[in-house]
Amino acid sequence: MNNYINTRGRVVAKHRDLYKVEIESQIKEARVKGSFLHKAEMSSDFPYVGDWVNVRVYEDSVIIEEVIDRKTQISRKVAGVITEEQIIAANIDYVAIVLGLDGGRNYSDRLLERFLAVAWDSGATPLLILNKADLNNKADLVKLQAETIAPGVNIIISSAKDGSGISTIFDYLADGKVAAFIGPSGVGKSALTNALLNEVVQKTGELRNNDKRGKHTTSSSVMFQLANGGYIVDSPGLKEIQLWADEDDLDNVFDEIAAVADSCKFTDCKHINEPGCAVQAALENGKISPERYDSYLSLKNEIAYLERRKNEKGRHIERLHNKEFTKYIKTVQSKKIKY
Repeated sequence: MNNYINTRGRVVAKHRDLYKVEIESQIKEARVKGSFLHKAEMSSDFPYVGDWVNVRVYEDSVIIEEVIDRKTQISRKVAGVITEEQIIAANIDYVAIVLGLDGGRNYSDRLLERFLAVAWDSGATPLLILNKADLNNKADLVKLQAETIAPGVNIIISSAKDGSGISTIFDYLADGKVAAFIGPSGVGKSALTNALLNEVVQKTGELRNNDKRGKHTTSSSVMFQLANGGYIVDSPGLKEIQLWADEDDLDNVFDEIAAVADSCKFTDCKHINEPGCAVQAALENGKISPERYDSYLSLKNEIAYLERRKNEKGRHIERLHNKEFTKYIKTVQSKKIKY
């Protein structure tokens, strides 16, 4: 058998079943060991960008043997009807929500609320980067509006083209800190990556004139190390951001609603038409805006549906496990094997 060493590495890129892992400052290609295919119950059990992994290093290959427990992870529900978690990046310190200031659909209050719910669920600290400020002479006004949607979240106005805000982002990522860039396609995540690295490592694309949306120039999440020791994860543009979050995350996004909800008459109040609802009272006296209230209910219903689907899937997996175990017992008994 070939000689090997056991050590630890960090996943810096993933493309289908092929990984790139940083091991002692060297980038090596790697694959997962075969038992992953048999033991993994869901896709999130596999390694993702940012994961620390135990590896076995041979002379001509690297095998990922184990994913070390994650401290944080940014996820969304996979596109389509399947109820499964899609991890964008793991072990991150910041979720940097990047939205564009160049018009079209790249910034809206409702889009920001949705991204914030996903960011708070990660366990990392949300940041908001309002990019392409060189194309909007009212960037400060947009920032003021964003502050009402994202209270307590640090907001950076930036432009990869003229360099504004780049040093501020750079300072956040000193001493090994990691930020994952998330946002729609066309908001300039790859351009920001190039600016922070001071070299062109990611392709950037042209925008469609009708809606200012860009092509998916980044096809998978990739981690890059900065000169100050920090890291950024550039992720593909998200055509849709389906929630992977829970109701507690909404309390962070809609703090004005959470602040009055505790005063509702009933602890299980749904804030729709129940008697003694403090949220309805705040809505009527103008302390909560109708737009925010409608968005809150919409995201709350989406999360409730997600929880129902996750519970159904969990019961289905449990039934499959029970069937496999029953099959095993019958096999043992038929062969009269003692166990």
